[in-house]
Amino acid sequence: MPQMAPLNWTLLWIFFIILYLFFWIINYYLFIYKPSKSNKPTKKKKLFWKW
Repeated sequence: MPQMAPLNWTLLWIFFIILYLFFWIINYYLFIYKPSKSNKPTKKKKLFWKW
């Protein structure tokens, strides 16, 4: 049990970092593609929130 606890913590931290980076990339992508096309970002946002 004590050996598994730090491993779970590290995995949790890695997961949070990946999630944060993923969210940042999506926001950046939507921010770039918003002025060119107004319909596509909303669809992507809906799909992201559904997932």
